[in-house]
Amino acid sequence: MKQNKINHPYRWLFMALAALMVISLSSCKDDEEGMGTPVITAVRSCDPAKADSTFTKAGTGSLLAIIGQNLSKVQKVYINDQQVYFNPTMNTDHSVIVTVPSEDDGFKLTAFNSDLKDEIRLETSHGTAVYGFKITAPWPSISRIQGTYPRQTGDELNVYGLNLVDLENVYFTDIPAEQLDTTEWETVGGNHVEAAKVETVLQDHHQNTRTQAYETTSQLKVTLPELSYEKGTLVIECAAGTTYIGYSKYPGQPIIFDVTSDMPVPGEEVTLYGREFVQVESVKFGDVTIPAKDLTVAESEDEITFVMPAVPSDESGNGLITVTTPGGEGTFRFWALDGCFTRFEDDATDNGWNPNATYEKANGDDPPYTGDGKMAHILVENEGQQWWGQMIYFRKDWNGNKFPLPSFDVIPADASTDNIYLAMEVFNNESSFNNGVYTGYLRYFLQYDSEDPVPEFNDSGVANPLETVNQYDTFRWTDYSAGTFSNDRPVLADINDDAPVGKWYRAVVPLSKFGKYRGKTYQFVVENGINQFRIQYMNQGIVRGDIDVYIDNVRIFYKK
Repeated sequence: MKQNKINHPYRWLFMALAALMVISLSSCKDDEEGMGTPVITAVRSCDPAKADSTFTKAGTGSLLAIIGQNLSKVQKVYINDQQVYFNPTMNTDHSVIVTVPSEDDGFKLTAFNSDLKDEIRLETSHGTAVYGFKITAPWPSISRIQGTYPRQTGDELNVYGLNLVDLENVYFTDIPAEQLDTTEWETVGGNHVEAAKVETVLQDHHQNTRTQAYETTSQLKVTLPELSYEKGTLVIECAAGTTYIGYSKYPGQPIIFDVTSDMPVPGEEVTLYGREFVQVESVKFGDVTIPAKDLTVAESEDEITFVMPAVPSDESGNGLITVTTPGGEGTFRFWALDGCFTRFEDDATDNGWNPNATYEKANGDDPPYTGDGKMAHILVENEGQQWWGQMIYFRKDWNGNKFPLPSFDVIPADASTDNIYLAMEVFNNESSFNNGVYTGYLRYFLQYDSEDPVPEFNDSGVANPLETVNQYDTFRWTDYSAGTFSNDRPVLADINDDAPVGKWYRAVVPLSKFGKYRGKTYQFVVENGINQFRIQYMNQGIVRGDIDVYIDNVRIFYKK
């Protein structure tokens, strides 16, 4: 799934150059009075490269030059019937410069407010000028289409994506999506056939809690027209732009986008995310095959869930999980050992510092219900304030070797440490973490060859990870005297900042949280290497609590 970015219109903010452009546009002599009937003749981008082009639509945040006649002494500017700020010092008889507000600022789009008008309105001291103009929703995208196979004329396809609003055209073309991905084009070519019918099923317009940007979760129901070709592309043209996705009469090759854990333990629930999970025959990794009867495939055909039955043998695994359907095979990185520091199976060396975690196997039906050999266990019952608690502290070996790290083929050398994680499988057995009262936390430490593992402390008695060791604490005091504190993310959080209890899941810590990795790339991590890591329980406050946490499969994980 791609989108045409060649004609993305109007998001260039060049204030200084805009002023020069306005001067050039105003070179003709003003009316002697300049007080005639105001008229808007065009709207231009303030990007000098597009100064000769006029537009009838733009996105929020765009800087626009409104061009016309008798535009002096503007008193108010309205866009979509909403008054917006303009800079009066840049108001001439022939132009007004204005920035379209963002939805963060409360600006409303006509796509979701039918009572508003797609227009710009200037109110001057000597009259009003109106000009039809569209403020578009964010750029559209299609994530997947779903429907029965083989597809026939009149069948309905469910089309899922983001910002599929302000629809202008929905059609099929015989040009493959792969060709559109790799060629430059202004309009989609090929044999176009309009959709027989298009219905809007869902338009959930909301603010993304992670990015804070506004977006619209969309679902359309598209009725298939009569097509003379079995494979092609579904194209949706919206006011904001064009998006597309490959279409096939018969099941396509399955594609895996993501997995809830790349190295789960037996007994852990695993979900694969992707598309074309149609008539799934099996899921396989290494010497482990899960038949269709043990898989749960979502009705939307974009998720497969199973319980991890066993760990693949070291000799059989190729570091991939494979989904097989009548349409082919889809693969994804899974249970790859090249980034694993330890599974606590004599593959690394315990430094032996006290108080040490214990290393044990699960017993029968007791938590954490896993058959994956040994795991680390931090168990602390009703412990109060202490500054040096139980720990998992391992090195690769006493010969000074470093832990294995994935190659640049797996994690690009320029990948940001924001997207690279220290990962581990975790079972939190009703610990006191994250309840807003208990002051216990975890301290994470990654050591270079040349580093001293003992941190220095500042005048307040707080370790300084930026200047001494490569360390990250999940806990911060807000006011020590008042006993108030905060966590910048939950203790033992997953990639969505959730911290489940009573189940196995993947907990992660971004490497950018560690002082010496902040603002760095993966190449820096590889060049310096990692030869020791420590995960340590601590409680600087007086509130007592219980800790019962199992940890396994400590590793490096990358997510684009």
